[in-house]
Parts: sequence; structure tokens; C-alpha cells
Amino acid sequence: MAFDPLIEFSLAPSPVPDIVLSRYDPVSWPSFAVIFEPPSPDNPLQFLAQPAEEEDRSAVMENRGERDITALCYCWVRTTENGEALRHACSSDSYATSVYHPILKANDRKLITGSMTVDESLIVHVLHGGGCMSGSVGSTRRMDGVVSLRLEIDMLLFADGEIAGPDVDRHVAQLQFRKRAGDFIAKQVRLAQSEQRDVTPVLSALAEMPRLRDNSSARWASDYTCEYAEAYLRHSAMGQQEALVQGLENRPPLPKFYRREASFT
Repeated sequence: MAFDPLIEFSLAPSPVPDIVLSRYDPVSWPSFAVIFEPPSPDNPLQFLAQPAEEEDRSAVMENRGERDITALCYCWVRTTENGEALRHACSSDSYATSVYHPILKANDRKLITGSMTVDESLIVHVLHGGGCMSGSVGSTRRMDGVVSLRLEIDMLLFADGEIAGPDVDRHVAQLQFRKRAGDFIAKQVRLAQSEQRDVTPVLSALAEMPRLRDNSSARWASDYTCEYAEAYLRHSAMGQQEALVQGLENRPPLPKFYRREASFT
């Protein structure tokens, strides 16, 4: 869908000076221009190609600091003709897999469009013959009846543990509960192995726990526990359970979280 030029597009201020959010401009950031070119077999980045009209509602996040960003949550806020604000959050982090990769390296830039993100360093890497890796998806969804669109950074987590931004969705807390749930499932498996018993009954019971519908810590704890228990059972059926457990055990540890005004764990 083409972007309606009558829709007002704006950016919220960045929560920290080292991270700068600006509207995309092909003159200022020519390395991203290839993303908006028509898909072509000669373009190794064609899998990331975006419609040319996406330029009008894209932004560039610059990490001008010396620390990597390891978690990011940004939000598209669409305001409709009747004044309703529709919020859609997109998040990613460096702690979901055993292979560490920063969300945005120090002195790197990230293009954020209505449907994906891609780092400048990745574009340079691929154009110089490197392997292809996908960007992340973060759609603004339907634009029917929308009169304004605003991009906001909700949360930034730096490699040293500093948190910036309001973190409305409490994404940092979710990272903690996800890590604890993964460690818990892995320990249940290792304990069963050491005692030479089948862990399936325990994990089957955990997978069948009732799901909560609120935004509480209890919900995240139960959701992630159920998710990993179900994943183990699926992998076990395919004979791949050990790879899953090792992946949970080898995820990068979370840093000690803190904000400038107060620290916490």
C-alpha cells in the first residue's frame, strides 16, 4: 500500500543523546538507498527490498556512542480520523539465542521502515561479498483511516546493562522471566537425566498450565515456561531435544540492569 502523503509522519525524541533518530534521507544516508531499489537478481539485498514509497515513513537510528545496543523496543503509533491512537510495538534483543549478536553496534546505523529494519554494517557486509542475513520485521499494519504516524523508542538496553526509555511494555522484565524459564526447563531436563528418569511427564504438566491474560509478571513466567516445555516435547519427538537444551543453557547471560537515576537487578 502506498503511503498517503497527507498522513503526518513524526519521530519522538530519543531517550538518550548518543542515540539519534532522524527521518530517512537518501542524500544523508546513501548506503540505505539500495533497500528502496526495485528487486533485481543482481542485487544481493533484494530479499530486503522495500517499495519506493516506504522512504516517506522510514527513519534512521544512529548509535553515536561507544556501547552496543543489545535490546530494542520501538513503537508505531497510528492516530485515526476519530482520534484513536493505535500502538504497535516491535522488539528484538541479543539474548534469545546462544550466538550473540548486538541489535545495533556502536557507531552503526539502523534503517527502520514500516515493515523491517536493517543495519548499515549488514548492507556493507553483503555488498562486499559477505553472507546474507535477514533484517527484522516490525510492521506498522494497516494505514486505512490514519491521519498521523509517529515512531517512538520505548526501550533501549545497552551491553553494560543501562536501560533508557519508558519501557511501557516492561520488555526488560520479560527478558528476565524468559531467561529464568529457559534455565528452569534446562535444569529439569538435566536433573531427570542424572536420575535416569523420563522428564516427559513433568514437562507435559508444565506445558498444560493455564495461560494468564493480563500483563503481569506471573503471566510472563507461565508463558515462557509453557513455551519452552512445549518446545522440548516437540524437539524430543524429532530426536532434537539435546540441541534445544544446549541452546537454552548457552544463551548469553543478562547484564545487571540499571538506569542513570537508580540501579536494580
